[in-house]
Amino acid sequence: MRAHYGRTTALALLACLSLCAPAPAQERFPYELKPWLDAGLTAGGVALVGGAVAVYLGQDPLTPDQIAALDPADLNGFDRSASEQWSTAAADVSDVLVWTMMAAPVGLAIATPGSRPSWTVAAIWGEALLLNNGVVQLIKGVANRTRPYVYNDDPDIPGELRLEVGARRSFPSSHTANAFASAVFFSSVYAKLHPDSPARPWVWAGTMTLAATTGYLRYRAGKHYPTDLIGGAVIGSLVGWGVPKLHEVTGVNLTVAPSEGGTAIGVVLQL
Repeated sequence: MRAHYGRTTALALLACLSLCAPAPAQERFPYELKPWLDAGLTAGGVALVGGAVAVYLGQDPLTPDQIAALDPADLNGFDRSASEQWSTAAADVSDVLVWTMMAAPVGLAIATPGSRPSWTVAAIWGEALLLNNGVVQLIKGVANRTRPYVYNDDPDIPGELRLEVGARRSFPSSHTANAFASAVFFSSVYAKLHPDSPARPWVWAGTMTLAATTGYLRYRAGKHYPTDLIGGAVIGSLVGWGVPKLHEVTGVNLTVAPSEGGTAIGVVLQL
């Protein structure tokens, strides 16, 4: 968990650096950094992360007596099947998937058309990640929901795992939230940069499939209930769509068009 907050702090630094970067000269790029907006998002994200850390430090793990008193029958019918799941392989694959997806928008930033510096899209993504994880981690601490594997009597589950604070941080799923934030951010930004690309539906289908697969693997691993996945997907999708939307330059899209000398990057104004 400490490593998780270390990564979140790094995201906060990335977002802060975006506020200090000089304004680029190129005009009519479909996204732009807006000082007051970026300052607000960064400050809000940092406040959320700070609150999440404070709540986490005040959380108590379950006691052996509390664990012994847990009964899967007390879970709602929609979520109950999660208490029968356990797979370390599924957990490992979900880790690989979510980190790959979180890195994908950085690759999109590097491949940004034209001469626009790649840090513009990368900084917006840093703000989205900071905000997403701040919200998710704060809710986890407040909800204080016991993970499904704690209800599972599978002997392969390490006993000490049930006694960790993390065993009480089930809702919402941070893996699912980050996967859906990555998928929606990547797909919506790609569509904005390439409005005429026939690949747009495939990009949406592919990224959302990977995000949903990440969520399923967290269920299969015994880490989360279906409602945890739904909560994470909703939060991540809203952040992944909303943060870049706030940075859009109204009526501007990039497009690729042929020219006499080959292929050129042009600007299409949609009024």
